[in-house]
Amino acid sequence: MPPSRPIDFPSSARRHIQDALLLEERGRLPNAGHLYGLAAECGLKAILIWHGHPTDAEGSPQRPFREHVDKLLISHNMTAITTFLTGRSGAHYLSLIPSISNFSDWSASHRYFSESSLPASLHKWRQGAVEIGQMLDYALTEGRK
Repeated sequence: MPPSRPIDFPSSARRHIQDALLLEERGRLPNAGHLYGLAAECGLKAILIWHGHPTDAEGSPQRPFREHVDKLLISHNMTAITTFLTGRSGAHYLSLIPSISNFSDWSASHRYFSESSLPASLHKWRQGAVEIGQMLDYALTEGRK
């Protein structure tokens, strides 16, 4: 019987980071960049859920945070995230990912772009994703999943 809430953002983030690093090592930069963005998205959603943001039956956050990372970083959404987490002692987690804004030029639509049309931001995206992974590791030490 499958788990009642199949979505697991922390393990998904870690998996995306590991796969992105492997792809980058093998020169598959566009797909590595895509996975770095998905890792950042999963990390943000994990923080929100840990601090009580409502989810659907599968474990995905409800609106307004049911978006890809680039949409989560739009100022009104980031303000809402910061406000939500600050009110629930989650601001410390945000402080551990100062490079989250590196994903402002990332887009889920990049998966359809030609390689020459992608932003040259892989190094920034990797840095942001690595911080997400470190934040998740820290959260584990605090008893988070």
